[in-house]
Amino acid sequence: MKINSIRVKTLLLILPILIIINSVISGIVFISARNLLLNETERELNGQLQKTEQSIEKRLGAHATLTEALAKSVQSQYQKMNLEDYDHMFRNTLQVNKDTFGLGVFLKPQVYSSDIQFFSSYAYHTGQTVTVTHDYNNPSYNYPSQNWYKLAEKSKDLVFTDPYYDDKTQSTMVTAAVPTLNDQGQFIGVTTGDISLITIQNIIKDTKLGETGWAFMINKDGTYLAGPDTSLIMKQKLQDSKDPELAGLAKSMLNRGQGIEVFKGKNGSNHVYYAKLAQTGWVLAMVLPDEELSSKVNALMVKVIITSLIGIAMVVTLIVLFTNHLANLTKRVNQMAERMAQGDFTYSLKVKSQDEFGQMAVNLNETSRTLSGMIREVRDHTIHVASTSEELAASADQTSKTSEEITMTIQQVASGAAAQQRGTQENARALEELAAGIQRIAESSSTLHETTLSTSKKAQTGNHTIQLAVEEMNKVDNMFTGTASIMEQLSRRSEEIGNIINVITEISTQTNLLSLNASIEAARAGEHGKGFAVVAAEIRSLAEQSKQSADQVREIILKIQNETAAAAASVQSGAQTVKSGTNRVEEAGNAFTGIFTEIQQSVLHLQEVSAVAEQMSASSEQISATVENLAHIAGEASDGSQSVAAASEEQLASMEEVAASAQFLGTMMQELQDLLSKFKVKE
Repeated sequence: MKINSIRVKTLLLILPILIIINSVISGIVFISARNLLLNETERELNGQLQKTEQSIEKRLGAHATLTEALAKSVQSQYQKMNLEDYDHMFRNTLQVNKDTFGLGVFLKPQVYSSDIQFFSSYAYHTGQTVTVTHDYNNPSYNYPSQNWYKLAEKSKDLVFTDPYYDDKTQSTMVTAAVPTLNDQGQFIGVTTGDISLITIQNIIKDTKLGETGWAFMINKDGTYLAGPDTSLIMKQKLQDSKDPELAGLAKSMLNRGQGIEVFKGKNGSNHVYYAKLAQTGWVLAMVLPDEELSSKVNALMVKVIITSLIGIAMVVTLIVLFTNHLANLTKRVNQMAERMAQGDFTYSLKVKSQDEFGQMAVNLNETSRTLSGMIREVRDHTIHVASTSEELAASADQTSKTSEEITMTIQQVASGAAAQQRGTQENARALEELAAGIQRIAESSSTLHETTLSTSKKAQTGNHTIQLAVEEMNKVDNMFTGTASIMEQLSRRSEEIGNIINVITEISTQTNLLSLNASIEAARAGEHGKGFAVVAAEIRSLAEQSKQSADQVREIILKIQNETAAAAASVQSGAQTVKSGTNRVEEAGNAFTGIFTEIQQSVLHLQEVSAVAEQMSASSEQISATVENLAHIAGEASDGSQSVAAASEEQLASMEEVAASAQFLGTMMQELQDLLSKFKVKE
């Protein structure tokens, strides 16, 4: 495998990173899964522990309830029943709970009867039957001295005794002892219920934790009560064990009562989950070997590793497939580059994608087409240059022949140049005389142009004065027109005043008549109308005065109307005179305007004549200078004809060199065509 291949480089670059990332992810997944597994196992063990604890507590609780019920029955009837009655009651009660091994009542000495020291009855299971015994009434047993009796008497409540081994039943027993009180609350004895631990031991023995886990239980003093090793039951206190790990575990369990411990046994390290039973103080423990936990974790690790390896293998496969694809694309590009290096531009790449490789293929194809087109153009140009070089050689030969003819013609031109020089000198003298005449015309035109300009300015001034006069006449005309209008308006106002005076005169006449009538009425009234007659006389006097004043005003108004009419006629005549004068002034202004326009046109014509004269003068001078220059040139042409002849001979030699260069160019073009023929291009 080549180390410089794309596949190997890609694998060397990506694979370590992939392995590291995958390892980190796998580690995180493994740790998380292991923690979940441990937590799940812990929950399972705690659940199993609680389940077993509840089962034991349930059985003990049922036994305790039965014993307490029996104690209440004894409390109310302890002196009313004889031994046969007690025996019958115990047989019937014992059938209620099969877990209860035996029930009994142990009355305080001389409580049942003063002449009876010990009074007790005890019933217990013997196979499928119930046996009743009175053996505990034997003074040698002396049950008041027994621990269970003393414990119940002191506690005043139900108590469980420590487990003990019963020789008669050959089983481990525990007794629930209930103090029995009379109606006055006085202690009269103890009611007991014995329960064999065989059932509880079987429960613990049958408890399975995973594949290899187990359970065990110890008393509150550390005595081994139940577990897979039956040889230790009631014979071994675990804290006194020779195994320091087991002894340390027992001490922790007794001190803490509940928790999780780790100890190393014969089978290796173990996790122990334990809890104390509330009723008895016993400690129940669940043991799960770490090997089983490790096996689950190891199985999980194997699955994670296998999954990681499969993932890495899949990624490597994808990388190999992808790098193979890249290698194939690169191989095609290299093939095209090799052909282009060999001059073959007919090959093109097939574009199958729009990614970077697709764009590269498009660009390479375009490069190939561009170079192919350039080579075709260069080849065509070389053919054209070759043909042109042949034509150039032929033209050089033709030019050599033409140069010989030019040399002969130049000699003929030299002889004609002398004659041309003489004629040119005569033309120069004639043109000098013509230029002098044109110069005089130009000076006269300039003088006339200045005079015309002065006349034009004066005509323009007169025209302006006439325009001002016309404007003043128009103003006067407007004033007369306004005055006439005012006079007409004044005449109308005078007529209106006359009409008002007539009304006043009419009113005075009517007032005079009314005052006359009033005087007549006052005369008729006699003495009562004198005052009214005086007023009427005053009114008549005022009316006559008003009439006289109105007549005077009428006369004045008539005079004003006559004078106003005369003034209006005079103003109207003056307005017509002003209007006629304005028309005459306007006609004079129009005449001046026409004169000014004609003068301006004359000025323009004179400007054109002056300009043409100056141009003719300048042209004549230029022609004269040109003729002199031609004469000079003719002389120089005569002198230069010999130089041209010599130059023609040099040109002939140059044409021979050009012909040789054209032949060399043709040879170079042939070599270039040979080189271009090595390239393969699409036509």
